[in-house]
Amino acid sequence: MNIQLGTNTLRNTNGTFLAHGKEQIRIEWLEEEKKLALTMGVFMPTGTEVATLKNNVWETNPNDRFLFTSTAETLKVEDTTLKTVVMEIQTAEDQSVKIPAAKFYTSKGTLSEVSAEWWRVGNKMELTGIDTDLEGGAIELPE
Repeated sequence: MNIQLGTNTLRNTNGTFLAHGKEQIRIEWLEEEKKLALTMGVFMPTGTEVATLKNNVWETNPNDRFLFTSTAETLKVEDTTLKTVVMEIQTAEDQSVKIPAAKFYTSKGTLSEVSAEWWRVGNKMELTGIDTDLEGGAIELPE
């Protein structure tokens, strides 16, 4: 799967984002249903997990703080308290996806943000205009 984050293209990934050695996000193409599925843990800046989405269904989401919406073209997780987009994923050609906007925390409280121009992870990484082949592997966020 190819994933575009802002102006960055990560080709040939397995759709998994690893943070601190653990899977935090997984984007999958469900062939039988012909749709994208999102699995992700939603964390606070303290690193506390506050919600869990598995294959587009909330496993935990106390007080319905987070809203998940799904169309044929877009998956979106929004924080209704902070009025922010946690993750937006759009389908593209050849089962590729675009992530035009994201703002989420890892299990250690590191902020990861995606804009139309860049992808930032904490103060360790900012990528703009990168095009790389991950050879079927996961996307690893820096510590």
